[in-house]
Amino acid sequence: MKAKRPRGMRELTTIQGLNGRTVPSSREQIVAEQARLEHERARLERELQMWQDNQRRTGERLAGVLDRLAMLASANEQFGAPPLTGRPRQPASQHSDEDEPTTTWHEIVLEY
Repeated sequence: MKAKRPRGMRELTTIQGLNGRTVPSSREQIVAEQARLEHERARLERELQMWQDNQRRTGERLAGVLDRLAMLASANEQFGAPPLTGRPRQPASQHSDEDEPTTTWHEIVLEY
């Protein structure tokens, strides 16, 4: 079988790469590699479980927020008010100096 020519820097074979592809020459090396891979497998399974738990919790929280929004929208309709829509977010580059301020500043004098 003819060896493939490397096409770029990423395909060059290094000593470390060769080391990972060779079959261990002694029982101790086999056992050590097995143990390392078992630990890596266990770590990856824990990480996957953590990601799945976070995804489930985030989905539950999102469902709660959506339910609350629906409840508030129906309560707002009972008062006969038009439906509330969020203010569309604009990138900072689209804001001009002529925009009216969103807050009113009150001046308070403190003496101490």
